[in-house]
Amino acid sequence: MQPAEAPNPGWIVAAAKPRLAPIERRVFLLCSLVAFFDGFDTQSIGPAAAAIGAAVGVSVGELGPIFSASQLGFLLGAMSFGALGDRFGRKRLLVGAVALFALCSLGTALVHSFDTLVACRLFCGLGLGGATPNFVGLVSEYAPPRLRARIVTTMWAAVPFGGMVGSFASSAVLPWLGWQAMFHIGFAAPMALALLLVAMLPESREAPRVATAERRLTPLAALFAHGRAIGTLWLWLASFAIWMVLIVVAFWTPALLQRAGLSAASAATVLAFNNAGGVVGTLLVGAALSRIRPVVALLGACVASGIAIAAIGVFAGHYAGLLFAASFAGFFASAAGGTMIAVAAEAYPTEARATGVGWALGFGRLGSIAGPLAAGLLVAHGVPIAQFYLAAAIPAFVAAGFVLLLSRRPRSGEAGA
Repeated sequence: MQPAEAPNPGWIVAAAKPRLAPIERRVFLLCSLVAFFDGFDTQSIGPAAAAIGAAVGVSVGELGPIFSASQLGFLLGAMSFGALGDRFGRKRLLVGAVALFALCSLGTALVHSFDTLVACRLFCGLGLGGATPNFVGLVSEYAPPRLRARIVTTMWAAVPFGGMVGSFASSAVLPWLGWQAMFHIGFAAPMALALLLVAMLPESREAPRVATAERRLTPLAALFAHGRAIGTLWLWLASFAIWMVLIVVAFWTPALLQRAGLSAASAATVLAFNNAGGVVGTLLVGAALSRIRPVVALLGACVASGIAIAAIGVFAGHYAGLLFAASFAGFFASAAGGTMIAVAAEAYPTEARATGVGWALGFGRLGSIAGPLAAGLLVAHGVPIAQFYLAAAIPAFVAAGFVLLLSRRPRSGEAGA
């Protein structure tokens, strides 16, 4: 007689051992490299912000438009390149996007005016945003379905890892070679990667046959079909708040800490610890998705990230405590970002997956645009650093509310399944 199976409380999913074919491992590795350079470029500008501002004749408090320009570009790239990738092939869109942000990184190193710098960061963001839904779509497509959430979240750990490397590299390179050197690296390495993608990355597999009604839908319409509309709305709003938190902390922490008396190298080290926490958090939460529903993990990560971000302001005057708080803020906030991508990737059918991820990220970047601008106003008005991080933590709790609504949607055919 077989023993009775223990009841599943609903937030646990069946565990599965990863078994990837060689082509699946190749797709995972190449797309992880693209994610790495996404993080590298995004985090390189923060430690260099003061030097860049001096080079183009603006103060640190006036750098908000530069930060937000890259987020606007990301929004446009994610929403447009994702749908184009679903329709015309994800590989070609991914290669073009990587080449674009590589060229714009070089342009950033060569600028001499504020307006030109804004334009470079806008088009750099367009490339970064265009790359993301397509590499997420490719990895999701090649991953075994039972492992999709775990693999997508694990791949996303490459983003904070790239940021961590970029932050440590900045702390070493800035005093010796100047801020332009980081963006020269940000050109050469991604351009070499674009050539590698041309040679080694496979194109999308043929989408499986689906119901006739589904096939007649455009990728964007599929996000709202078959009962997905409300779940899609909650996903977009959660993404807005999550990415507001991620970008504000990443972009403004180095400048704020320098303003509070830390050296550029010490501020870059704090950001590096934040990204190191992001790598560990994303990997550990990704591994846990073998047993925990992604939407439940996302809810916990949002709440914990809000607490940790508020703690950064509390420990701003104590370097050891600051490193600790920054690490845990990165741990939970990056885990929330990665898990949100996994939730979006699982929410939609194959033929609309890059579109679904792209639009979720696009709404996230709306938060990323609003966040640095609002943070810039707080900085310009001299808000104390403790109050700044308390304000920065609020969107994390707002995101948790939307994720809670998302978790209560039916799992079948909904965003948040």
